[in-house]
Amino acid sequence: MTTSKKTGVLDRELGRSRARVGFNPSQMGVAPLSLDVLVPDEPLPVDFYVPIYRQESKRIEMTLAAERGEIYQKAWRDRLKKANQTKFFVRIEDGEAINAYFESNAGNILDKHNAPLSKKRAVIKEMSDLNLRILFGGDLSPKALDNSVKRAQDAVSRMAGDPQILTKLVDVLSVDYSVYSHSVNVSMLGMAFGKHLGFDESRVMALGVGGMLHDVGMAKLPGIPLEKPEDQMTPRERSLFRQHAKLGYKMLAPIGAVSYDVLMIVQHHHENADGSGFPTGLNAAKIPHLARMVRIVDAYDVMTSHRPHRPAMTPSQAAAVLLGEAMPAFGSDLAPEFVRFLGSPAFTL
Repeated sequence: MTTSKKTGVLDRELGRSRARVGFNPSQMGVAPLSLDVLVPDEPLPVDFYVPIYRQESKRIEMTLAAERGEIYQKAWRDRLKKANQTKFFVRIEDGEAINAYFESNAGNILDKHNAPLSKKRAVIKEMSDLNLRILFGGDLSPKALDNSVKRAQDAVSRMAGDPQILTKLVDVLSVDYSVYSHSVNVSMLGMAFGKHLGFDESRVMALGVGGMLHDVGMAKLPGIPLEKPEDQMTPRERSLFRQHAKLGYKMLAPIGAVSYDVLMIVQHHHENADGSGFPTGLNAAKIPHLARMVRIVDAYDVMTSHRPHRPAMTPSQAAAVLLGEAMPAFGSDLAPEFVRFLGSPAFTL
């Protein structure tokens, strides 16, 4: 990570051009963290950085903005937001300390009945996103996988335990695509879809955890650009990409906390109702039903996310695709039901 020393950047106004710079955080060894999930007047658990474009070097540098132990000031947050900067950045290697911070403060936010719904959602999404970034950037040891699975299960339990979290999702889903935000979106959408269908708690939980972990096999494929669409991959990249479902299954199978339903979601979330999917080319009758649900939720979220090669579709445009050219892949039984869900209070098309 290219960094520069602390310069008091938070003690003065930031120009908008300095704060708004485009880059891939993971390539710099950092992860974004929303300003709103930090607790004002509390000490920061790790060093926090902001990206600054240096004219002299024509490079983006991570500038140390606040050091571990400093008291987080509301004025910093307001100053950054005024400059259209809504994130701090933390080193991925500091992820465990951030997770500990979340775990010690989440209860104060999430368990308060009068806590704003937007705050609850933000904390859960940030915890989930960071957990996945640590997993993808870590050593993938059984212990690390077990910890990540438990954190995913905890996030899903919190979402399942508060009915309001999974309502009006059209307003809260991230549209800026990354494999991390995408996985959180799929988790939330899958759970809400399951509730719409009247599923019991265990199947709703499986959809949440399976959605969170469905692309975990991509962590074993560092040579594949995570944001690259399959139709733009080279033949070699496409061949590798199509291994990620089986790789994810193999990674999670030894983890005792992972249920059979979740394993089936991870292994079969790219199967198509007409048998054209992968890894095994199953048809609708043989694909586990929860995996079919995650398949359609996965595709919908990809369509409605901004990608480098195309703008995001609107929910209604994506619904038209699901009921039209994509119907054979998702099935005439499931696609219309999902579109009805998109028009329900849980989503609001």
